[in-house]
Amino acid sequence: MTTHHAAGPAAAPKVTALARWMRTWVGAEGQIRGFHNHSVWGTNPATFIDFTSGHQAFSAPATAAFAEALARHPDGRGLDLWRRMMLFQARTVQDDGQFRHIGFQVGESATAGLIHNMAGCIGLLEGLRHAGHLLDPAEVAEVLRAVAANLEACRVYGGGRPTPEGTVNQEYARVWAKLRYTELSGDDRYADELEEDLDALVRLSAAPGVPDDESSGAYRQPTDRAGGGILEPAEYYGLMMVPLVLGSRRFGRRDLLDEAVRLGLHVARSAWVDERGCTRYHRYWYVREDTVLRTTTPMLIAGMGLSLYGIDEILAEVSNPELGRFVDACLATYAHYQTPAGYFASATGWHNEADVAPSTAWHAHDLMFLVRHVSTRDSFWAEVFADPDRRSVLLSDRAYWVEDGAHWAILSPETAGDLSIFGRKDRDTFGRSFFAWTDKEPLPQELELAEVPHYFVADDGIYRLDDSTRETDVSVLGDLPYRGHVRDA
Repeated sequence: MTTHHAAGPAAAPKVTALARWMRTWVGAEGQIRGFHNHSVWGTNPATFIDFTSGHQAFSAPATAAFAEALARHPDGRGLDLWRRMMLFQARTVQDDGQFRHIGFQVGESATAGLIHNMAGCIGLLEGLRHAGHLLDPAEVAEVLRAVAANLEACRVYGGGRPTPEGTVNQEYARVWAKLRYTELSGDDRYADELEEDLDALVRLSAAPGVPDDESSGAYRQPTDRAGGGILEPAEYYGLMMVPLVLGSRRFGRRDLLDEAVRLGLHVARSAWVDERGCTRYHRYWYVREDTVLRTTTPMLIAGMGLSLYGIDEILAEVSNPELGRFVDACLATYAHYQTPAGYFASATGWHNEADVAPSTAWHAHDLMFLVRHVSTRDSFWAEVFADPDRRSVLLSDRAYWVEDGAHWAILSPETAGDLSIFGRKDRDTFGRSFFAWTDKEPLPQELELAEVPHYFVADDGIYRLDDSTRETDVSVLGDLPYRGHVRDA
């Protein structure tokens, strides 16, 4: 049985469904696996001839999300899940002191990077902030030591302080981590740096007047101010807004809050409305002297969460109806693009797997915001631990995503491409199936997906070809409608 899900009128996404989907990717040790698709840059490990789907530190904000849900709805199974996630992140460290598997869209091809370490620290610290009282004191101390060690290891990036050569969102994220660490640990080793770091980042990165006099963007690389370059993409602004708000509280400085508001207005006023009537984040701006150019697409859908989290922090301090309306519009966008399995469409505009393959990392950022912003029922954990019993397909004219129990696949419709990727949620690597007439090794049996669904793209829509009777929810992305099975045409 196949059920076609068109967009509905819901004003808010189903947060519990998203949390359940995230839970299905968490391994026995607490690792967060996933296909690490970067729908902003359009890459994934397979494009780098890397087949990593193991734990991703960029997914660590999920630990903060589950911690907040746990504090709201205490539950033994939830505590066990969250505790395993926290301790795995804290203990999964390379010889150089950085967290392991931080390459995200390039997989193990990259084992260094500031943002992935800082996302790990933020997930741990915000997790402690919400639910640290549920851990043993020795475990809290262990997590704090892990964060401190990671911050020290990351002094390799700019000496631990903002520099003109740094990437702005990553440097702000480091200040977020240092602020929360200082608050939670009682260790003042970073206390004298915090206010100076924030002032330096505003000075280095601010791009006032984009898109209007009440807004301010931020250069992604401060050195681009002289010769021209892009401003930060919209999904990264929460990493900047949150530490500015935290700093305004800590130091009693309204100017830091005002800068956060300008960044929030930059995101809200740079947004666009897509062909489905949904409010969407812009991609980025290019600024060179008096030339200011906006790019809107291709752009993510899943992954809006940290910037919305930052706006929530702003709204906790000051009323701004415009930002409030923007949050509501983005909630409707989430709802429109959510599948019955709980995950969102990743993006639009790529016309390949970057649109349909959902990354747990981006969804972790969404979950962190949504658990905070949307009320959840007392049945939250019972629903999170319920096992999905239907196959899910997110279908487009050039690529489609399938997940069924532990199995997942990224495939192309018949004659529409060469995607043939298969993986499992309980494995650290995935594989590719090759044509029988090649000399490649066959796909490992454990990765094979039973009753693989096949689709054909015709001028008037997309049709199913195989005869499986497996219960399937089909969600469609793009202009072509899903017409059902070809036999019924």
